Amino acid sequence: MKIVVGVDPSGAYQNALDWLCALGFSEPEVYPVAVVEPVRPPLVGVVAPFPEEVFIEAQNAQRQVAETALQGATERTQSVGLTAHPLLREGHASNEVLRVADELGADLLALGASQKSTLQALFVGSVVRAALTHAKQSLLIAHTAPPTDEGIRAVLATDHSSYNRACVERLVQFAPQHLRRIAVTTAYELDEEALQLMLKGVPALGTEGAEWVVEQFHERNRQVCDLLQPLGASCESVVVEGPIIPSLREAIKETGSHLLILGARGHSLLERLSMGSISYHFATTEQYNMLILRVDE
Repeated sequence: MKIVVGVDPSGAYQNALDWLCALGFSEPEVYPVAVVEPVRPPLVGVVAPFPEEVFIEAQNAQRQVAETALQGATERTQSVGLTAHPLLREGHASNEVLRVADELGADLLALGASQKSTLQALFVGSVVRAALTHAKQSLLIAHTAPPTDEGIRAVLATDHSSYNRACVERLVQFAPQHLRRIAVTTAYELDEEALQLMLKGVPALGTEGAEWVVEQFHERNRQVCDLLQPLGASCESVVVEGPIIPSLREAIKETGSHLLILGARGHSLLERLSMGSISYHFATTEQYNMLILRVDE
């Protein structure tokens, strides 16, 4: 399993590396990637009144920062028991990290999400947003460190689409060995008109129709749990009525989960209007650690 880790000067990548170790993926090959970005002029659209040697010195300083960060990432990767293949690139971070992932045929792109100042977060924020929109790989986005004294609890969000099923199968292929508990969660909104349409073929249910719908979701969730059995984690079904985003927040809180897992394409506007928009919201607006699964179609 090939994993590319975006290495940022602020050190946000450290949480991503710790999550890779904590999850225990099958036979991981880790490629820390640091990028020497071009020096930006102090005034956009204006030729800066500085001699060329000043910019050369600034570029050399940025290279030194990137090399130091890469060395730190390499040492940290090795310290958590993973094999590191460090790579140093030049260019814009968001482009280069994704380019390396494509060149390597990586399975997973792991990124830290900085909680530091706006200036320090520029590198991280640009890469995370680019990955959410353009990356073909699955994504691990780490806001905080993983738990150290207990197994990992996760919410796996599902809409029971064929794509989502393929994403669950991808998770099983990744084979994380340290998931202790998985709450397979379905959030739904159902008005009276939609309910009546669903119950058109089973009129005998009458006023128990809503309960029947919930049980159907539980049954489908249990089928997902069957698919997840090779991971060795305990599995439960959670069904929440309401809008998806607050419903997933509620599920994460109620189950005490450390990680949100979901499947999302995310490559076009239409695709992001469904589960892709949910992943984008949680990754850019909230502080949940996320594993976003993607598969080739």
